[in-house]
Amino acid sequence: MDERFEFRTAAASRVRIGAGAETELPEAVRRLGADDAVVLFDPAVAGIGERIGRTLDARLVLPIADTATDVEATKRIEHVARLASELLRCGASRGTALVAVGGGSVSDLVGFLAAIWMRGVPLVVCPTTTLALCDAALGGKNGVDHDGIKNLLGTTKQPDLVLGDTAWLATLPDGPFREGFVEVVKKAAVLDRARFADLERLAPYLLARRAPAVAEAIAMAVAMKMAVVLGDEREHDRRRWLNAGHTIGHALESLAGGALRHGQCVAMGLVAECRAAADVVPAAVTDRIDALLRAIGVPSRVPDELRDVDALWARAGKDKKVQQGRVPMVVPRAIGDGVVVELTRERLAHAFA
Repeated sequence: MDERFEFRTAAASRVRIGAGAETELPEAVRRLGADDAVVLFDPAVAGIGERIGRTLDARLVLPIADTATDVEATKRIEHVARLASELLRCGASRGTALVAVGGGSVSDLVGFLAAIWMRGVPLVVCPTTTLALCDAALGGKNGVDHDGIKNLLGTTKQPDLVLGDTAWLATLPDGPFREGFVEVVKKAAVLDRARFADLERLAPYLLARRAPAVAEAIAMAVAMKMAVVLGDEREHDRRRWLNAGHTIGHALESLAGGALRHGQCVAMGLVAECRAAADVVPAAVTDRIDALLRAIGVPSRVPDELRDVDALWARAGKDKKVQQGRVPMVVPRAIGDGVVVELTRERLAHAFA
């Protein structure tokens, strides 16, 4: 298959992903009409970030944290303010494109900054993880954490360009590499039965990091997500389906306090939500999702120390999706057929029974 593909959203965002895509970045940024660029990168991919900075002759090339382990902690409003001060000092203007290089935390943070710096500047996202390529860099959601709640403060700003070179994925250890495909499983589980079956076929090749399978899975993720975003950019309807696994998943992530990565939490959350809604989700559907997650090498069982129903319920009740005191979650009543149900404390307890 052709590993390169493009997708344009209603907000004229361009998605370009494929082997060797990095070489196209200068011309692609030039077409945006930006005056100059600032590159903000994850220290874990400093080589890529600095190389992109040189290629673009960027006004400023800056890691968003001192070390890779500090990146998630930078998703705070006070750090956004510090980065804004750096932009001011280097002379960035309304015509400066912000280029985010890294995973989902980087695209969340830099996307938020691009939305509010001088009321909005061009945004280029260069995702270097499977999680970002399959989900976080797509769709225009940006945010920072606040008071322990993930992405409580946020904006919707479509990137002008998402450009990912699949060669960048070579920097990832196996765990983070595999966890990105949780987002593809999640989407297919509630949106697309045929693609779910395709993922079951691809699972051993994804586990082995075979390039054609990886490219096919990423293409599925982009196609499914952007089809939804085109019809519901602001999450009034169908886009809610993309939150499958995230209601309990975000609560787990908050309770874990950084001990678990986002992809792990979504995998655990997806299975836990299916079990919580056992009156809606047939056991055979839950088992099939669980088996696929394990086949791609991602653990799906919530650790015993995190099975604290009271603590998880308290966190779920503060989720930004809560409306009129009700906690919604999306589960598949059949593979590819999602439905919104209400998470209650009783249902949450049933997930761990």
